[in-house]
Amino acid sequence: MNLFTTLCEALMRVTMWLIGTLVGGIVVITLAAVWTRYVMNAPLSWTEQVSRILFVWVTFLGAAVLYRQRLHITIDMFILMLPKRLRTLMYWVVELSVLGFIVVFLIYGYRLSVTTLGQTFGALDITPATFYFAAPVSAALMILFFIEKLVDPSKREHISSSHIL
Repeated sequence: MNLFTTLCEALMRVTMWLIGTLVGGIVVITLAAVWTRYVMNAPLSWTEQVSRILFVWVTFLGAAVLYRQRLHITIDMFILMLPKRLRTLMYWVVELSVLGFIVVFLIYGYRLSVTTLGQTFGALDITPATFYFAAPVSAALMILFFIEKLVDPSKREHISSSHIL
């Protein structure tokens, strides 16, 4: 259990480092785009497409990190009013529903990514799979983080109320 939590922690740190790097890349690309367009009068054709790809990856990887840290927006006012047993039941109903969505996301995101590998679009002649692979990668991370919640009860605690489970 401790080894798995350590693995998840390492994956989260790598993911957060990657998110920061991608955001830095977006900033540098945007500055380069502005510089070449308005100062050099020779705009780069690829900046918008690459920035969009990086943004998609930041969004999906960020969703996985937020899932692990339980920082997604929640409305838990009614859940917190329930007795402890019902709160625990509702927690698992919600978590299993989310897991179902994540599994669908993984399967169909992977299928879409693989089917678009041979296609190209845009100024860089890139496959749309560069966008689409963000979904199954993020879903795989979230599934690992769900398993972590199964094996480590401390990962089930809710941010706004200590020890609801």
